[in-house]
Amino acid sequence: MGQFRFFLLLLITLNLIFPQITASSFDHRYSVGDNVPLCANIVGPLNNPSETYQYYDLPFCHPDQVIPKKETLGEVLNGDRLTNTLYNLNFRDDKVDQLLCYKKLKPDEITKFIAAINADYYFQMYYDDLPL
Repeated sequence: MGQFRFFLLLLITLNLIFPQITASSFDHRYSVGDNVPLCANIVGPLNNPSETYQYYDLPFCHPDQVIPKKETLGEVLNGDRLTNTLYNLNFRDDKVDQLLCYKKLKPDEITKFIAAINADYYFQMYYDDLPL
């Protein structure tokens, strides 16, 4: 019984010292308006899923500084290459007809997109660690 009381006292003390964080991609709990991370991952031909490229190898609009996410061992073994995106998505905040960026494509960038479409490329993103 004494060990139970000690353990209960320890839990209460830790809870007071380390208060809960409200919005976090680690516990996946968000309040209305909290930012929910959307990461770009990979692109590649649908008929050959082992052939993958970084998302921004195609000329998508990208942030000024593309920051790779620190990956877990499982993400590394899975071949993920997660990076930040321009998307600013808040929990339970509807968005309609918003412009992400304006980009005039050069002829070689158009050629890359045409080749990706002809090769049936897919893309993968993660929204709060859920693959899209």
